[in-house]
Amino acid sequence: MAGVPGRAAALAGAVCALTLLAATGCSSFRSSLKQIGAGVHSTPAKTYTVTAKVTTLTVNTAGSVTVTGTAGSGPVTVTETPTYSKTPPVTAHTVSGTTLTLGYTCKTQLLCSVSYDIKVPRGTAVHAEGREGSVTLTSLSGPVNAKTVTGVITATGLTSPSAVLKSGAGGIDAMFTAPPASVQASTDAGTITIAVPGSDTYQVSARAVVGVTTVKVRHAAASPHVITAHSDLGSVTVTSS
Repeated sequence: MAGVPGRAAALAGAVCALTLLAATGCSSFRSSLKQIGAGVHSTPAKTYTVTAKVTTLTVNTAGSVTVTGTAGSGPVTVTETPTYSKTPPVTAHTVSGTTLTLGYTCKTQLLCSVSYDIKVPRGTAVHAEGREGSVTLTSLSGPVNAKTVTGVITATGLTSPSAVLKSGAGGIDAMFTAPPASVQASTDAGTITIAVPGSDTYQVSARAVVGVTTVKVRHAAASPHVITAHSDLGSVTVTSS
């Protein structure tokens, strides 16, 4: 029976053999790991203003997104905080017509994202996606569309006429200070809480496949305010704010 050194050598050889099947050898495998980087790094946050007229904001990131509505017509203020394992992402912003789009590109590495903190005129239409981060919306009166893959969605002080809120694995908590015409909230795994003014009536379709469904608002089949909330795994609550 081989001794410990012999078994260790055999194990190392097996690892190399398996790696050779997937790449070009142990040395190139180590080189590949070095190239994609390891660890987490961050550069200082960068803040800038966009003075062009903006009525629609679009942002898509693997990080988190915070959008806050402000009084007046602008400018838009953007703070970017990058996180990466080897090479910082290259950020960009463009204005087409009155639509501001925020994005970035990354070299191949284990981790690369940008978190955004954005201040926009309150009536701006917002399309925000934080794939592995949270989305936070505050004091907005334009239509909002927020999506996460694994992250929570939080909205407060909304007077938006419509809201589409979707999470793959994360909760949704939205509070409206004016009755919305349409709210669609869904998550595969997570709780949903929708709070709306109790002075109005609503059409409500709420369902939790696994979880408790609670509706505490006045219902009217002909109401112009429609709320749809669905969770596959987690409670669903529609209540008065």
